[in-house]
Amino acid sequence: MSGFSGSPRTLRGAIVAVDPLSPLSRLVIFQYNPDEVTRALTRRGPNTETSGGAADAHRIWGAPVEKITMTVEVDATDQLADSDPVAAVSGIAPQLAALEMLLYPSSALVIANAVLLQAGTIEILPPQGPLTVLVLGPGRAVPVRVESMTVTEQAFDTLLFPVRATVALAVQVLSYDDLPVTDPGYALFLVHQVLKETMAVVGGVTGAVDALTGGP
Repeated sequence: MSGFSGSPRTLRGAIVAVDPLSPLSRLVIFQYNPDEVTRALTRRGPNTETSGGAADAHRIWGAPVEKITMTVEVDATDQLADSDPVAAVSGIAPQLAALEMLLYPSSALVIANAVLLQAGTIEILPPQGPLTVLVLGPGRAVPVRVESMTVTEQAFDTLLFPVRATVALAVQVLSYDDLPVTDPGYALFLVHQVLKETMAVVGGVTGAVDALTGGP
């Protein structure tokens, strides 16, 4: 699935989960960028039945709730053609495992909690997940929570390891309304919003200039 050698090099999207206990297992760089990314933004705030009526008509209760869906492809064709030893032994199983680990707690935390429970600890809180960041280019890096993924394995090697698959991802962007101020994702989302505000100003000025000059 190699492209034309003379084409410009395109940045690849990624999902980075900052986990101090296991940093490498939570780094997912897309082999191929998704062909389509769907973003659904919903206004944040109380519903009409519980709002204050006319007094709250123009009130903004925070950043919108944004959900992103996309499908990424994973294919070992090029690696197998280049005699890659990892692909020859396990196909794309390592890449799929890296994606799926975004939904798992660390096994070290699970074991530690089990030990504490056996020792008579009264309450065990669910383990804290890592800061997960969806990166779609330098201007779009946002903290997210991976909600779900659907893996469709489409071809297999002689050991039944998948060699081609598609993964449908659904994530929710975490804004400053979802994170404590001490969380690094809080500042990251603020930076994202500032960049978006800058782009909105550029778009507004460009549109106004085009309207005045009769441009396209």
